[in-house]
Amino acid sequence: MARRYRDAAAKLQQSVQKHLQGMKELSSSEDDEPFEPSVLDGVFQSYCKGGGDTQLLNRTKNLLEEAISGRSITCLICISSIKRADAIWTCEHCYSYFHLSCIQKWANDSISLRSEENQGPVTVLLPKKVEWCCPKCRYSYNKQQIPHKYRCYCGKTDDPPLHPWLIPHTCGEVCGKFLSTGNNCKHKCLLLCHPGPCPPCPQTVNGTCYCGKEVKRIRCSASKWSCRQLCKKILPCNTHKCEIECHDGECPQCNYTSLQSCQCRAEKAKRPCDDLIWHCKKKCNRPFACGYHVCEKVCHSSDCGDCPNSGVKSCPCGANQRFIQCPDTIETCVGTCNKKHENCEHNCPNKCHKGPCPPCQVVIEKKCQCSTHTRSLPCYKEFKCETKCRGTRPCGKHGCGRKCCNMNCPPCEKICDKPLQCGRHKCTTVCHHGPCYPCPLESKVYCRCKETYVTVPCGRERYTKPPKCSLACKIKYKCGHIDENKHKCHFGDCPPCKAVCNKQYEKCEHRCVATCHENVSVVFKQVEKPATPWEVQPPKTKIVALKCPPCEIPVMVTCFGEHETDNQPCHTASRKPCGRQCGRPLACGNHKCELSCHLYEANADYPNVPYTCKPCNRECLVVRPPKCTHKCAKQGCHPGPCPPCNILERIPCHCGVTEIYVRCRELQNATEEMLSCKQQCPKSLECGHRCKNLCHSGSCGQNQVCNKKTKIHCPCGNLKKEAACKAVRNMEVQVICDGSCEAKKVAAQLEKEKEAKRLKELEEERNRRELEEYTWKLSGKKKKYKEKKIVVVTDNRNWLQKYWFPILCVLIGVLSAIYYIFNV
Repeated sequence: MARRYRDAAAKLQQSVQKHLQGMKELSSSEDDEPFEPSVLDGVFQSYCKGGGDTQLLNRTKNLLEEAISGRSITCLICISSIKRADAIWTCEHCYSYFHLSCIQKWANDSISLRSEENQGPVTVLLPKKVEWCCPKCRYSYNKQQIPHKYRCYCGKTDDPPLHPWLIPHTCGEVCGKFLSTGNNCKHKCLLLCHPGPCPPCPQTVNGTCYCGKEVKRIRCSASKWSCRQLCKKILPCNTHKCEIECHDGECPQCNYTSLQSCQCRAEKAKRPCDDLIWHCKKKCNRPFACGYHVCEKVCHSSDCGDCPNSGVKSCPCGANQRFIQCPDTIETCVGTCNKKHENCEHNCPNKCHKGPCPPCQVVIEKKCQCSTHTRSLPCYKEFKCETKCRGTRPCGKHGCGRKCCNMNCPPCEKICDKPLQCGRHKCTTVCHHGPCYPCPLESKVYCRCKETYVTVPCGRERYTKPPKCSLACKIKYKCGHIDENKHKCHFGDCPPCKAVCNKQYEKCEHRCVATCHENVSVVFKQVEKPATPWEVQPPKTKIVALKCPPCEIPVMVTCFGEHETDNQPCHTASRKPCGRQCGRPLACGNHKCELSCHLYEANADYPNVPYTCKPCNRECLVVRPPKCTHKCAKQGCHPGPCPPCNILERIPCHCGVTEIYVRCRELQNATEEMLSCKQQCPKSLECGHRCKNLCHSGSCGQNQVCNKKTKIHCPCGNLKKEAACKAVRNMEVQVICDGSCEAKKVAAQLEKEKEAKRLKELEEERNRRELEEYTWKLSGKKKKYKEKKIVVVTDNRNWLQKYWFPILCVLIGVLSAIYYIFNV
């Protein structure tokens, strides 16, 4: 009992420690919570069926999985994890999380930096939009959108409290945002307050395809779809139709050409249908309403309007205005022009005149371009002094030297003459600032045979691979095989010789079929192990002539016993045992040699190989004659046939009653009469009577007719008759039932029914007595019950007596209907 108590206490203590460890892990990491993926599968089950924006749905699902799983999310501003109880802000575009304090500091810093950009020596007060952007997606927000409150995802609740059974930073209420902004969708999100975008609208509506030909039930978020038929919308040319499949957006431009008129309808040209508006180069030349002037506009489609020479006109200086009618013109007045010159601030002092004003003649103090000297000159003249510029040209090497320079020195006109990067030529361009351009000349890079080359910029020869030459290599092989080793031009060593050696071997008549080995590069390595590191010698490569390899040409070689022929390399060809049995017939003529493969005759080249077969020492195994079970009289294996067997055999006769003695050799040719006991056969025929023939072989009844008397009955078994067995088997004699059989059958049936009725009455009497006894036991009083007679009422009326009233009603109804039809 104590031991069992200790075990239970230890198990309980272990369970408590395990529970405490789990609580400790839960308190140390409040963000780790169990997550069941099947929960989200049930939530999004209705959204996954029937199409819709799958990408947006997967984005919402991934953000929900991330929020439910409890994995820590990192704030991209402070690079620290966001806890469940921290105040956050979510971007409306990328739905990323940030600490509320971090995003406020980020937005204020961004706006302050943008404001400092406008401060400078000259402040231009232009309305400039100051914005701040999301740290992750760079989506822009204005200054009024800086977050000041911590809100849930759906924006309904400020400072949502932390709830252990809700997703962090949610209020637990229905989201209620509109699911789709386009296509007039008015459905709202029915999920609880959640991070990320709302899923696409799962409601089904009647959606029309892009071309408007078909309508079917489809998701509200994807109410537009393609029916895969040709669009057939009229293109802007009003002539052709769109020939692509049902598509979203506007139809593409027409690719056909047609005969089109210009805007003034004066010319026609064959032009693309996507460019319907075009102008010819002719002037309109249509007369105005005045009848004196014509329209000077180039080809146009609108009305020419009124004559530009009629209406309220003013003199050239603009002092006098009056209404004139074409062809009248207004003349100059006597006043001063007083128009402002285009290049200065002075007014024209001349009288009112037509055309441009003359150059300004007002004398003013002018400075030269280099601002060194001052002189009084007319306003329209430029002043240049003779002072030379001491500045440096843009090349940074040569002086300017130009008279009256305004510090915008012209580019240098001298030649650079610096050595270029190629190291061969010098720069031939005008002196310039910075590095010189690459050498404009070209060089040639040749192959090894100097027959093929490529042209590259000068100085790039070292970095350019030589061209691939398609000509034959001109280097000759030392072995003399030139025709067999033709290859293209290349750099480096030529490939090894591929020709066949074709030298004859000394020990055989074959020729060497190996690749040429007269000049082969062989690597010689140090064989002896060096004692010190400085004794290590590097491998050396030498070109040497190698010997021909062993002859590998296959030669036909037969085994010792001449059982099989095999191909062996010439240098190792020799006769060998094949491993099979010898198989040569022995002297007995019945068996074969069972020794391993050996020679048939003595051979001096193979003195240790046996060449004689082992003699036969078996018993005679010749198949005995049929029905003979004795061994051969000679016993040992012998040539020729075995002698006849003279042993007596005791064999039963055909009927098996008597045994007969016959010699084994006579048994092979014994006749049926020899094996018969000459007594009547004890077997029975098929009909059941005994066979009448003497002892014989085979089945009984052949060539024999059974005429014994046998009884035959009628089908009901009442009548019987004697007849021959043959006639009964051939159905020649039959007994037919008569009236007595039928009477007997009826009597038997009545007797059966009477017996059944008697048994039924006995059963009812037994049941009645049992009921009386059971009732008497329950009542406790001894009462005498009178037997009740059961009267069975039988209805002996015919069908007319039973159903006369319904038949009468039907007849009256039929007669009334006939009377109504014919009289009305």
